[in-house]
Amino acid sequence: MDQLKVMIVEDHPLMQAGIRKALERCDDMQVVGEASTGRRAAEIADNVDPDIIIMDVKLPDSDGITTMQAIKTRCKRAKVLMFSGFDDEHYVVRALECGASGYLLKNIGGNELADAVRQTASGLNPISPQLTGKVIPMARQKSQISERLTPREKEVWQLLSNGASNAEISKKLYVSESTVKFHIRNIFHKLGVKNRVEAARVAFHSTVAS
Repeated sequence: MDQLKVMIVEDHPLMQAGIRKALERCDDMQVVGEASTGRRAAEIADNVDPDIIIMDVKLPDSDGITTMQAIKTRCKRAKVLMFSGFDDEHYVVRALECGASGYLLKNIGGNELADAVRQTASGLNPISPQLTGKVIPMARQKSQISERLTPREKEVWQLLSNGASNAEISKKLYVSESTVKFHIRNIFHKLGVKNRVEAARVAFHSTVAS
């Protein structure tokens, strides 16, 4: 059986060495590259074409999600397993929405990490048990909010939550400003909010408009 080609993106030398040591004990895995910055990770990924990337969420020059997206535009088959010391549920959900295959906290052992790599390669989505109790309710909340809005309303909500004016939304979506105002009124009504600030706050806490 071919070995899984694994790449490690981690800026702490001791943690990087620990991950490498854990994976090198596995006959079915090969560490094909290591990087400590997002820029270097993208360069190495281009050359080694990894199956799995273990990605730290916080890097000196970037964050894990941005680095993951940059890599996946060029290495489309690579699967990314986020590896973090942070258990913020909003970041977890956002990472999964942006294409991460799994999310693990750094308090796991080497055998657990290796098993998670295998699960990721087989198409599963490993998530640390400490996170599932937070992520599942947020996913349900997202689903409930998504069901209230039409696809066009979601687009408008995302843009206004990012600070776009009615004129900017109109230009971006190729609709009239009166149509934008109509959608915004519907969004406010469905979300139970009174203004853009409240709508943006709902977007932040639900991570739907991200």
